[in-house]
Amino acid sequence: MNTQEERTVHFDQDLQIEAYRFHGIMQKFPNHFHTYYVIGFIEDGQRRLICQNQEYIIGKGDILLFNPYDNHACEQIDHRTLDYRCLNIEAEVLEKVFQHKPHFKAPVFFTK
Repeated sequence: MNTQEERTVHFDQDLQIEAYRFHGIMQKFPNHFHTYYVIGFIEDGQRRLICQNQEYIIGKGDILLFNPYDNHACEQIDHRTLDYRCLNIEAEVLEKVFQHKPHFKAPVFFTK
């Protein structure tokens, strides 16, 4: 399979939210964290995710919720590409909406 990777990013100045779209991604993502919240959606593909020392198998239809500084890594497990969308939201932006900084207890919300 010879798929072209596409990575698209858009920052909405009014909302102060960054949106990413990954299409056809084969890359392994080593352990890392973000300083902002990440709300992600798996459009297609399957991955092994490790977040806060817990392992998950994620796939099409799953929603990911990362708090700032949640360490996580993921890699493909089925030799297929990943299609993924996410919103990156600074803590101060969510604090204005919720009147406090939320904390997601589980990083994966399974829709299956």
